[in-house]
Amino acid sequence: MKSDSNQSQQWLRRLKQVGIRKILVIAAGAAFSTCVIAATLHLSKNRQAAALAFAAPTLDALPVVPEHMRWGFATDEFHLFDIELKSGDVLGEILMKQGLTYPQVNTIVEHCKGKFNITSMRRGRKLNFLSFVQGQSPDYLVYEPSPYEYVLFQLKEPFQVNLVKRDVKTVIASASGVLETNFWQALMDNGLSDELADGMIDVLSTSVDFYHQKQGDRFKVVYEQHYVEGEPVGTGKIIAAVYERDGKESYAFNFEKEGEKTTYFDFDGRPARKAFLKSPLKYSRISSRYNLHRLHPVLGYHKAHLGTDYAAPRGTPIMAVAEGTVLEATRRGGNGNFVKIRHDGTYQTQYLHMSGFAKGIRPGTRVAQGQTIGYVGSTGLATGPHVCFRFWKNGREVDHLRLNLPQPEPIKGAVLEEFKVVRDQLIQQLNAVPYRTHEEIEQAKTEALQKA
Repeated sequence: MKSDSNQSQQWLRRLKQVGIRKILVIAAGAAFSTCVIAATLHLSKNRQAAALAFAAPTLDALPVVPEHMRWGFATDEFHLFDIELKSGDVLGEILMKQGLTYPQVNTIVEHCKGKFNITSMRRGRKLNFLSFVQGQSPDYLVYEPSPYEYVLFQLKEPFQVNLVKRDVKTVIASASGVLETNFWQALMDNGLSDELADGMIDVLSTSVDFYHQKQGDRFKVVYEQHYVEGEPVGTGKIIAAVYERDGKESYAFNFEKEGEKTTYFDFDGRPARKAFLKSPLKYSRISSRYNLHRLHPVLGYHKAHLGTDYAAPRGTPIMAVAEGTVLEATRRGGNGNFVKIRHDGTYQTQYLHMSGFAKGIRPGTRVAQGQTIGYVGSTGLATGPHVCFRFWKNGREVDHLRLNLPQPEPIKGAVLEEFKVVRDQLIQQLNAVPYRTHEEIEQAKTEALQKA
């Protein structure tokens, strides 16, 4: 067996061949709705109770970092400069250009073990260098994988590497919106993040058809907002949400109870995430429905289309619509790359035309509902990027959009009574949040600017 030292030497020799991973990162929104209702919280074991403990706004109680203090340094005592990582950049080469020797880089690599994976550095992020003396080799390097932590590299003896977790404060915030064009525009009007939008779609998608939005639909949400050093950095869990259409309200409540696998429930205590998701994609449109007499777009003649096509950009993650076991993950004929999953003795699903499979997806793999199994592509007989989603019931392909799929059992007994108490309290909090149109939001922004 090769020693760790030999492995490190091999890693260093491969530096010139290894590029920084190209990972698309959706930036968490920093803006808040002006209807923040807020209580600063130290996260505890009983987060459910903490979420209900709304108090007067205390944003001014959040920690403020003194000027010139960053990453634990008085930065006015250093010369600072940064380098933005680009595709093909290699950390070892960058450090040697800054004056470090090959053995010194090797030492830093050794100190990274068990603390930070260098190859996880992302294109577009910055390497922040600090030097005591301008023009000399830097003394420290700071890399921030996320707003919640940073990696501190000591570039002089003894070349230590430390992953530092920042102190995160959480406040409970709220927002609402009225759809005048679509759901996304209503979210953007509120300055809400994609991260929060993902969460809302996740907990409401089984009761709300987001593919058929209507003008006048409206929503409210109560959620956790994370702060680091006094700045908003991302959202945590959704505490409660409601989506109203034509006077019908669809709820999702966070309720965590030991022994219960589900953490979100609807008004009646049924799991908000149903046994089957309505779609294998979060963001898409139906481009072709199940049709026994469809004119095939490639072959040019009428041929039964025994699936539902969802158009989406290439590379969009494809999700398993329910938990199950992978039967096939291969490429074959007009199907292109596809995955087939058995969910139980009755139901199976198949996902066609993938550009590629997610890591670890192979026959026999157990997958969870919502887990990424592959990515949208156009392999096989396809005119553009989409996923053809097929659904089997008792060995026969059927239109899943017309099925009355099994509903999960609601919670019962004493646990249901506990849930009702939490639900009723959260409904009061949602009721306290006013609905606001785009015009009202813009007016509030204007008034705030005038007062400033």
